[in-house]
Amino acid sequence: MKIPLATIPILNKKVKFPVTPHIPGGLTTAAQLRLIADIADKYNGSLKIVGNTITIIGLNLVDGEKAMTELGCQGESFIAKQVRAVNFCPGKPDCPRALQDSTALGLALDKEFFGQELPSKLRIGVSGCPNCCIEPFVKDIGMYGTAKGYTLAVGGNSGFSAQIATTVAENVPADEIASIVNSILIYFRQHGKNKERLGQVIERLGWDHFSQETLPEEYRKK
Repeated sequence: MKIPLATIPILNKKVKFPVTPHIPGGLTTAAQLRLIADIADKYNGSLKIVGNTITIIGLNLVDGEKAMTELGCQGESFIAKQVRAVNFCPGKPDCPRALQDSTALGLALDKEFFGQELPSKLRIGVSGCPNCCIEPFVKDIGMYGTAKGYTLAVGGNSGFSAQIATTVAENVPADEIASIVNSILIYFRQHGKNKERLGQVIERLGWDHFSQETLPEEYRKK
């Protein structure tokens, strides 16, 4: 049986609990922002903008767990071996440079895959055009929109062993991206070692093996 951390006295005194609500794509409402601010005030926390969300910092474990419950939403984790929050830019029709609706695709991917367990953390990024404002080439799975669909790159990360993603597929329709991402996650679960990033798995087993297992032939980069 898992013991709640807040019941361990020494941890509750020494450990701070960063309360980070999951806000898909950073798309929030005034009401949600007011709630976050009210809860921060209630427990004497401070607010910090982190990526696409807002973290309440400075809380002990007991208050942190209470605050997370009162927020009434999923929480982010900065240590879990899971699919992390999907990053995406505004895309069409909100950005004049956008060639694809990256918000719609990003929200769909976040809804389907956020929180799924994996051998290591995995980040997904969706950009609406080749400007790549959300930096898809340093994501485990990144993509950017073109007039003909999405260009897909995999294996990037900005961690201790930073590396640039490799382009593996082109002209992928938006409605087929989720299926390909699902195939990649299955591949990662089947072949990944504990704490091994996706790019490291692919390099160990070979790019041809990865492509044959995960990518429809008609979209593979020639």
